[in-house]
Amino acid sequence: MRDFEDWEDHYAFHQSKDYRGLVAYCESDFKHYPSDLDAAHRLAEAYILDKQFRKAILFCGRMHRRFPSDESFQHFILDALFALGKSEHDFDWLVHPTIVRLDAGVRDKCCEFLKGKRKPRSIDELHCTVWLGDYVVFTAEELLDYLRADARFLIVEDGPYYAKVKVAPKRRSRQK
Repeated sequence: MRDFEDWEDHYAFHQSKDYRGLVAYCESDFKHYPSDLDAAHRLAEAYILDKQFRKAILFCGRMHRRFPSDESFQHFILDALFALGKSEHDFDWLVHPTIVRLDAGVRDKCCEFLKGKRKPRSIDELHCTVWLGDYVVFTAEELLDYLRADARFLIVEDGPYYAKVKVAPKRRSRQK
């Protein structure tokens, strides 16, 4: 049976950035609780944090075979592949993850999400909510810069941490 305070050890390794220790801790935890998906997710994350990308791909690949729709394992695999300079095409997926890159579709999706909303939404809300479950290749700051270049959007409370976005009001032409 798990100790209720186990999270404290995990947290301590994170706080001290002792990723090698975190890997050892998570490997032991997963060995004791091999059917616990949370333990598997923590181990996968530990491999990524410790830059053991090949080990992460091997471990997450096995987990992906068991749980093909688990987005966390898909995302850890993608993190490791990209860190190794590879692409999503360098893995044999059972269920292909959805990968979102900055393109016109991103702007359209943001516009669709914001239409009809009176209040502006934070750039973080857009980044995290619009593509919930998808692997997003860009940061919230990159999204902000991308939307700033499109006249359909109005950026309010501009700044890297407090930026909010809304659809710009349509200009009405005057008739003479």
